[in-house]
Amino acid sequence: MGTHALRLTSLLATVVTLAACTTPPEPPMASPGPKLDAEAIAYDNLDFNRSRPEVFDNTCETLPSDLQSLLGLGKKPNTGAGGGCHVQEDWGRLSIGLFSPGAARKSKAQHFVDVWNGDRGAGRYFHRSILLDRYYATTVITGEVNEYCTVTVDTGSERPFEVEAAMNFDEAVALRAQDVDQPIDRALRDFCPKATEAAEKVLPLIDENGGSRAR
Repeated sequence: MGTHALRLTSLLATVVTLAACTTPPEPPMASPGPKLDAEAIAYDNLDFNRSRPEVFDNTCETLPSDLQSLLGLGKKPNTGAGGGCHVQEDWGRLSIGLFSPGAARKSKAQHFVDVWNGDRGAGRYFHRSILLDRYYATTVITGEVNEYCTVTVDTGSERPFEVEAAMNFDEAVALRAQDVDQPIDRALRDFCPKATEAAEKVLPLIDENGGSRAR
């Protein structure tokens, strides 16, 4: 078991103990969305809201019109056939979308608790955080060769907001052929910051006064 997996195991053991004994330090629902307590990341049993509208319609058209310049992209993003807003850059791929229903959830309703508790195929690296002081978020590195870094954000609706940064497709194919994994540290250095930065820049523009505990 790797260092990051060990850290995750230790974190989850602590979380289970805390969740079983105490009430999470969550603020009341409010508008604008209230600031969240940093200690909340240690709890499984958060009161995730699912009643807010989705922050965009899962196409490029309802993201900021200056998205290319806002994120410093070399190419204009386009809506994918299955939804989401995607762009292929020299460094790799960036996608912005809504987390889609998983086959394992019978109701097909999206509950951020699945992501928060690592029940969505957490991969070899899993990290909980508070984004922009107002949103619960997770960062996960997944893929056959650790090619994806995904930041998933609870916006209070059934489908969470999600940004994924990944290595160039050809490089990922080459690593698979060699049976070599991308080092976790490289993913953390080269891809996770891009996903986090995109989320932090886009969310305030499409979810004004929002947050995980926003009305």
